[in-house]
Amino acid sequence: SFISIDEGVTVADCIFISRAVEHNLDRDELDFSLEVASAGASAPLTLPRQFKRNVGRQLEVINREKRKEVGQLVSADDESIAIQWKAREPKPIGKGKVTVEKEWSLKYDDIKQAKVVITFN
Repeated sequence: SFISIDEGVTVADCIFISRAVEHNLDRDELDFSLEVASAGASAPLTLPRQFKRNVGRQLEVINREKRKEVGQLVSADDESIAIQWKAREPKPIGKGKVTVEKEWSLKYDDIKQAKVVITFN
């Protein structure tokens, strides 16, 4: 079983749960061990509340057609998300490139996988 809290699971939460479970099991009758682990910061986002909590962070999103983009999560509601990023594209007229702002909106059903991009500065 896993526990999840929007504000994040603390060590104190894990200790509380561990003690509550151990208190209700008899070590003389059952051979068991309890393990506390984190799903990890790179675990895929799956629920709208997880996306809402991560607005403002960088995401890597892959849709069902295998399109993959990395951008800042700028909005998330109960139906869909939107990410933004900057890209270099050829100028419409003349030579050279110009930086443009891109945005991609998609519904949750169209998302194959979405992960927070971890950066170390």
